[in-house]
Amino acid sequence: MSYSIIGILAIIIHLIINRDVLWHKETYDLVPAFRQYRGFIFGIILFCVTDVLWGFFDEYHIINALYIVTVFYFVAMMGGFLLWTRYVVAYMKSDSVFTKVLSIAGVILFGAEIVVLIINFFVPIQFWFDENGVYHAGGARYFTLLLQLILFLLTSIFTFVTKAKTPEATKRLRRTVGYFGLAMASLIALQWFYPMLPLYSIGYLLGSCLAHTFVVEDEKEEYRKTLEDMLKREKLHKEQLGTAQKKIYTDPLTGTGSKQAYMDDAQMLNENIKTGHPCEFAVAVFDLNDLKVINDTKGHDIGDIYIYNASMLIGEFFSHSPVYRIGGDEFAVIVQGEDYENRDALMEQFKNQVLENKATGKVVVSSGIASYKAGTDENYISVFERADKMMYKCKKQLKKS
Repeated sequence: MSYSIIGILAIIIHLIINRDVLWHKETYDLVPAFRQYRGFIFGIILFCVTDVLWGFFDEYHIINALYIVTVFYFVAMMGGFLLWTRYVVAYMKSDSVFTKVLSIAGVILFGAEIVVLIINFFVPIQFWFDENGVYHAGGARYFTLLLQLILFLLTSIFTFVTKAKTPEATKRLRRTVGYFGLAMASLIALQWFYPMLPLYSIGYLLGSCLAHTFVVEDEKEEYRKTLEDMLKREKLHKEQLGTAQKKIYTDPLTGTGSKQAYMDDAQMLNENIKTGHPCEFAVAVFDLNDLKVINDTKGHDIGDIYIYNASMLIGEFFSHSPVYRIGGDEFAVIVQGEDYENRDALMEQFKNQVLENKATGKVVVSSGIASYKAGTDENYISVFERADKMMYKCKKQLKKS
């Protein structure tokens, strides 16, 4: 059973280090040429299983079973090589002559092995067992190993040569693929001289550990870094978008809501009314008195201060509702919540403050308010228009006083 120990260890190690590749499909994007790599790992495990069975049947001299498992051993060997060529071609992402030749060679060698094994039933050109159950290798076996050795070496040479033309991270990965080929070529050469040792399994074990450690894990790390960069860019984009939205929805002079913000919020209320889910709200409309006179006589800088002071005055009384600047000297408040409950008192207090300001030469603001009436108001604009009429009525009264 000593022969089978290497194969058993190889199976266990492959199942452990490749558990994410074998069982978790979410790693598709983390592993280069995932499907081909996954198939290759399954091919290696299948080969190791046949190697373990070969050692078991050889130990107990079960010749018929040993012959059958030897056939499967060679099929699995060439199948693994075919899957390796497919992985290398897919991983290299190259349309070169070499990758095309390598891909075709893998298929041809696998097909040729099947033909040789069929012939071997009649003429022992691949292997045979003597009357004592001792295994003997035929010429076809050595020829098959020689071709694999050559192709593994050529693959290594190709990856080492082409890595010079690739970015640094890719160089490291291609170099590792090359080392895999060298490891397999070296162990195949030893297998040539020591056919009764599980050297092919050892080569797969060393090579696949290299591939997993330096190719798969490095690619995962690169993917994680790329993902982190994408998340950082997305965060920056959101911040920039938030800044842009803030600029759009904030009036730069007063810090109140902009006209765009007002229009969006009014549209939302309009939609609620149309769908039969209106909330309680009122609209307060404000217009600054004598702003044109101030601009003409004192300058626009003083006029801007006048506008800012007006916004502060409105916000002081309607502190629980959004205030919007909807024109040069016009403001609106969508009165909701606590302000809505106290809207009449707040408006009365505001008008009293304006009268006091008028007497002391401070900012004077005309105002009007109207509440939404369910069943009467069909849309938001009808509420606004009533509030606007009340504001103009207030403006006339302030001019008379």
